[in-house]
Amino acid sequence: MRRKPASQSLQSPFIYQDFREAFASLKSALTQGVSYALLLGESGTGKTTLLRALNAKLDRRRFHILYLCHGQPSPSGLARVLAEALHLPMRQTRAETSRLLVQTLRNLPTRLLFWIDEAQSMRDDTLHELRLLSEADLEGPPLFSVLLSALPDLKDRLLAPHLFPLWRRITTRVSLTGLLREELRPFLSHSFSPQPVERFSDDSLSIIFEQARGIPALTQSFAAHCLKTCPQGKITTDLVAEALDQLETM
Repeated sequence: MRRKPASQSLQSPFIYQDFREAFASLKSALTQGVSYALLLGESGTGKTTLLRALNAKLDRRRFHILYLCHGQPSPSGLARVLAEALHLPMRQTRAETSRLLVQTLRNLPTRLLFWIDEAQSMRDDTLHELRLLSEADLEGPPLFSVLLSALPDLKDRLLAPHLFPLWRRITTRVSLTGLLREELRPFLSHSFSPQPVERFSDDSLSIIFEQARGIPALTQSFAAHCLKTCPQGKITTDLVAEALDQLETM
């Protein structure tokens, strides 16, 4: 499925420290014309939300964004994705299509940013082809910028010898690791409003934080389940432990 990230979400995201730093680093790098960037984070840390935030802030007079999500194109399919995005006809051979892409990308009035979400799902040969396509113009710099957004295990794959040429070109590498402990109560107040969050004792929130490993989506899910399980009164450590035990068996 191909689409551009939505410029706005229904609720503005909670800007935690990791998110703020990653956003600033990526925005600066892309604005300065970096060719390869990498955003890593566990599921639920806000990678796609960060891409949406970047999409809303980049100058459309300078950048054209192509967003690929949950796709697993073959190397030849990757060229097809780019050709379709640029409204180019497919040629009879892959080499002819690549030459047409090079000519078109070289003359684009804007910089193409190829953003790949869930990049850990891409095949190794497709990741290799991505670099070859970007660097197909021997007379100039890379034809487009690449931002890979993925689970942390993509890093190990990129460090393998056959993908290391791509890894060493990725000059901007950022990670979303999750909330800090001191951000937990403000984050939940942002998610639910302050009143229900006041029902949690500090110790009960510590249990949620540890069980969720600071991952925002998990933290919100665990807190919501506790509020549903304990609709009234103070939420203690025992109540949280019981509610989370029930959640594991569901």
